Amino acid sequence: MSAKPLGRRRASGASSVEDVGPSPSTSPPAENPLSEREMDVVRLLVTGASNNDIARELVISPHTVKVHLRNIYEKLGVGSRAEATALLLQRGWVTLPGVQAPPAEEAVAEPPPLEDGSGTPFPWQLPYLVAGVVFSLVVLFFPAFMGEGRREASLLTDAVMPTLGPASLQALPRWQIRAALPVPRSRLGAVALEDGTLYAMGGEGVQGVLLEQVERYNAQVNEWEPVAPLPMPLANMAVATDGQRIYVAGGATATPNRPQRISDVLWLYTPRTDAWQQLGWLPRPLAGAGLAYWDGVLYLVGGWDGQMVQDTIWQVPIQGARSIDATAWQVLGRLEIPRAFMGATVVDGILYVAGGYDGQQERAEAEAFVLADGRRQALPPLSTPRGGMALLWDGMSIFAVGGGWTRPTSTLERYDTAMGLWSNFPAPYAGEWRHMGAAATSTGYLHLVGGWSGGYLNTYLRYQSSFRTFLPSTKNSGE
Repeated sequence: MSAKPLGRRRASGASSVEDVGPSPSTSPPAENPLSEREMDVVRLLVTGASNNDIARELVISPHTVKVHLRNIYEKLGVGSRAEATALLLQRGWVTLPGVQAPPAEEAVAEPPPLEDGSGTPFPWQLPYLVAGVVFSLVVLFFPAFMGEGRREASLLTDAVMPTLGPASLQALPRWQIRAALPVPRSRLGAVALEDGTLYAMGGEGVQGVLLEQVERYNAQVNEWEPVAPLPMPLANMAVATDGQRIYVAGGATATPNRPQRISDVLWLYTPRTDAWQQLGWLPRPLAGAGLAYWDGVLYLVGGWDGQMVQDTIWQVPIQGARSIDATAWQVLGRLEIPRAFMGATVVDGILYVAGGYDGQQERAEAEAFVLADGRRQALPPLSTPRGGMALLWDGMSIFAVGGGWTRPTSTLERYDTAMGLWSNFPAPYAGEWRHMGAAATSTGYLHLVGGWSGGYLNTYLRYQSSFRTFLPSTKNSGE
């Protein structure tokens, strides 16, 4: 027996998803102590949905879900999800496909008591008893196992998210709309080279298809031009540049026999020759990690290895390296909390890390590591927990872009390294905007391409993060 999947009816014309159990408009029996909102929660609870699944479906926070569950347990007099599920199904207040409670009007009169017996089952009864116990366990716990699978899959894909239709783009000061990407996508990589050339790489397209295409933005004609594709389809990879070359670490890839697996390959792209090569291996397979470059060294931060969210910061020298073995990576330090899909950037020999997703919720923690010796310093947290985000340094300030994975947000954030404070400014997409490709240039611009906001995006938005005035060079008349 399997429960029906979660989800709203899709506005894009995709197949609709039926609600599980009675519709919200159906009034529960009079003896049911649960409120209508609590019934909304339990209809999802009995399918094995996690707290995050319920929060996304009902558009509430995971904390609110916990409050509802605490009240539900108290009203039902139970102490666990399994007990609540059994009681709700037994009393017929909710239903699952294939599990029906008899209507109250069909109840028959209580039969006369049976004669006293020994209480020992006959041998022919034992197989039926075992089968009944096994079936009951499957009914109670199989949906929960399915819920775990949904939560794990959603770590690597946006295809499981309800499609809400075209996102509403707000016209805001300093934001400019440039040429759209050829294909809508999220979970892609983006970097800007030393000369300002912008690249968009891979990602996840509509229906969760992983992409290998790479485009270069031609600012003179405002168009994206195809260049050499990635050696394999990749999404959720970490990207960095030394100003001349591009490094791509890990990510999720697809093969004909296995739709998703975590990569442990480090790729190198040389724009001059328009060619990719395998530079080496990561210390372990990782997706959703952070990657930063400073002074001939690559820094790999956190990520998800397919089993656990990581807290390690690795480093490896790449100056002149022809091949990097997995054992060449050394541990620089450890994050305060294991997380993936965070932001990471280096400023003047200090690695800044902020936000991320710990496998259950978005995080707001921010910290800095001195690259010379690995010393850690706690920073003020983000004003809003953010997952699927990036940290960008434009030469003057650090910017936290992205978020809205488990709770809505309508802002982005700026960190003043001198004052040590975060400040907010409006985002062009409200509610959620995450897993975009993000890069910054020293000319005072942030470049944000694609991402997810109720659907896959193909927009390229440029934000003027600061104003630079360059004075002409003059010579003394006496020289």
